[in-house]
Amino acid sequence: LCLDGAMAAGTAGHPFHHLIEPLSADDPDKKYFNVLKLSDPRYVGLPYSIRVLFEAAIRNCDGHNVKKEDALTILDWKNQQTQTDVPFWPARVLLQDFTGIPAVVDFAAMREAVKKLGGDPTNVGPVCPTDLIVDHSLQIDYSKSAIPNAPNPGGGDGSGSAAKTYNAKLQSKTSPCRSFRGCFSSCHREAGSMSLGSRGAEIESTPLLCPFHLQPVAEPEALLKGQEMEFNRNKERLQFLKWASQVFPNVTVVPPGSGIVHQVNLEYLSRMVFDLGGVCYPDSVVGTDSHTTMVNGLGILGWGVGGIESEAVMLGQPVTLTLPEVVGCKLVGTTNSLATSIDVVLSITKQLRQVGVSGKFVEFFGPGVSQLSVADRTTIANMSPEYGATVSFFPVDDVTLRHLKQTGYAEKKLKSVETYLKAVKLFRDYQNPSEDPEYSQVIELNLSTIAPYVSGPKRPQDRVVVTNMKKDFQNSLSEKVCHSWNYFQICEY
Repeated sequence: LCLDGAMAAGTAGHPFHHLIEPLSADDPDKKYFNVLKLSDPRYVGLPYSIRVLFEAAIRNCDGHNVKKEDALTILDWKNQQTQTDVPFWPARVLLQDFTGIPAVVDFAAMREAVKKLGGDPTNVGPVCPTDLIVDHSLQIDYSKSAIPNAPNPGGGDGSGSAAKTYNAKLQSKTSPCRSFRGCFSSCHREAGSMSLGSRGAEIESTPLLCPFHLQPVAEPEALLKGQEMEFNRNKERLQFLKWASQVFPNVTVVPPGSGIVHQVNLEYLSRMVFDLGGVCYPDSVVGTDSHTTMVNGLGILGWGVGGIESEAVMLGQPVTLTLPEVVGCKLVGTTNSLATSIDVVLSITKQLRQVGVSGKFVEFFGPGVSQLSVADRTTIANMSPEYGATVSFFPVDDVTLRHLKQTGYAEKKLKSVETYLKAVKLFRDYQNPSEDPEYSQVIELNLSTIAPYVSGPKRPQDRVVVTNMKKDFQNSLSEKVCHSWNYFQICEY
């Protein structure tokens, strides 16, 4: 078994053992690596996201997976970016069930192999704390909203009590179908002459229901019935995951019905600052979902990786990445009172796409960031895969702390988080330009130029400014239209 960074920190042979000191005089048991004791002016010039990489390299330096030279390379980021690979040991791993179950199966197989060889199977388990959220395999079997023209609008498998309940709820409309061309039923018959059983058969065999003689009825208990069916359908899988959460100390399984992986990650799993083995260090994560970057809006460094990489981290191996360029996105000005958060997010996404940030870190700074709520920041960070950035990082500030307090974060824990982040200069004031680090490239966006937009569901990228709606509508009426059935692309007015 490999030692994690917190355990390795307690060994006297640690290359940076001299940096360890108590976090505060009130709580001497909590220690941390005070990187400022290096007295190297290059540290305060590092982007905040690179500071997280540097702290992780310092803390996990074992001379094998992470060497002292790796930490010094990250410290020299300004000259070494894009030229060398560095290791990164994240604080935790986030899994969803599609990729998480194979990883847990591998650990179960290793546990069985150790047992057969006469070893202690309890020694087998993930080194890195791992959270697995069951959400990707969920299916919608029932709906609170009736779905017109569906074979089984109320939901379920079309048989049993659910189907009987639905059939009993079918009602007849008084309006005739008036020879509706999609109706495949005998509408010339009186509605009263049709039995509920025949209507139920119609639902199963008719590809398109006439909206004038059959009325789908919603299922009010959609959530409870859906969860019941989910537990029955995946009973064996869920039993296995529950067993894994009991035998592997570092594995936490979140069952179905708790929320999607990113919601659970933001609201429940994010620690902000880890306190493991008496050592405090920044929260960071790699996840098997491309939108793991959403947690960057909370000031937590994280991005999506593949199943093999995540399992390697669980086994105690660091992630290797090329020391990235960091693009600084400076937000200035004030947002339009009529502009929504979606307007802001889509405008930033469009600008970052035009600049080209593929494979780079994006870090936000400037006085305009203080106006964005944590919800806005996480939405922007969630869009990282859309404009190709590896991460979209928002360093922790007062807005972040207020959000944590409002969402029930313990006061004592919140104070400890603030004390640690300020001690290692991972906490910042966006209104203070003296705290702005150096970036590979800086782009500026004036929030006051973002206007309210309107866009449609089919082509949301074709945004129209609200003030131009009338003109755009009139232009659309006079434009040439090419029908989808017109193979020769002959247009008409």
